[in-house]
Amino acid sequence: MPIPNYVILRELRKLHLRSSQDLVDDSLRGWSWDRPPLRPRAYLGLSVSEVTSYCPTRRDTWLRRMMKIYPESNDTLKTGLLVHELIHKTIKHVRKYLAINDNPWDVYRDVVEEVVGSAEIPESIRSWAVQLVKYIAIQLVAEASWSSVGDGINPWLSWISEVRVDGSLLGLSKNLRVDALTGSNIVVDFKLSKPYENHKLMITAYAMVLEANLEVPVDYGLIIYINGVGSSLNIKVESLCISSYLRKDFIDARDEVIDMVLGEREPPKATSCNPACPFKNYCGVA
Repeated sequence: MPIPNYVILRELRKLHLRSSQDLVDDSLRGWSWDRPPLRPRAYLGLSVSEVTSYCPTRRDTWLRRMMKIYPESNDTLKTGLLVHELIHKTIKHVRKYLAINDNPWDVYRDVVEEVVGSAEIPESIRSWAVQLVKYIAIQLVAEASWSSVGDGINPWLSWISEVRVDGSLLGLSKNLRVDALTGSNIVVDFKLSKPYENHKLMITAYAMVLEANLEVPVDYGLIIYINGVGSSLNIKVESLCISSYLRKDFIDARDEVIDMVLGEREPPKATSCNPACPFKNYCGVA
């Protein structure tokens, strides 16, 4: 993954201590989807981004849901899609090449060449994107090579990227996508932005949906921030417990969106917009 395994283990130690101070009640676990407070008032197939909107008034969700306006693509969204593609392909190709070649440097070279060669990367960020692919590939190959000494277990092999999951039990979309999930049931989300509070709600939504489908506890999350686009690659990780507080906040946010849609209440324009908002041209907010 984009972060070394020892960093993950360090973050997990912190999380274990925090979680022992906040035991989550069963009523807030995803598997309690059929009763309050998890049971939604309506099943609208909401996306996670509609529930955890960047817009302070949720006007973007209104425009999408009620006015049937589709979001405009922009450079920020395109770069985000590209980065997720590069991460997923790099993980997949490292697995493939390690299965047929036991020389780690050959694997590293072949993966970088194939991933970079198959992706449509704008010239303006090409150098940065190549740095990202190389960084992920070397982390994966190094972890696999190190842990294979003495027939150890490759810790990264249990990571699954682009996990598709059904969120309909909680009133969300049937086609949600979790960026990654570890063998220890840790939810991973990749972000190309500065930290926002709604990022915690997003990863909480994914954790609760996974609990609803798998019926196993999902207590921890990792948000991996990938920045420095167009310049120097900068990767940081924020770990969090999927606490009772976050679970209640997600439920409240979901119910607010449901009430807004069912009540046909048009929210006001925000006083300011996220520059990357794909609906800002429809709102006319500076």
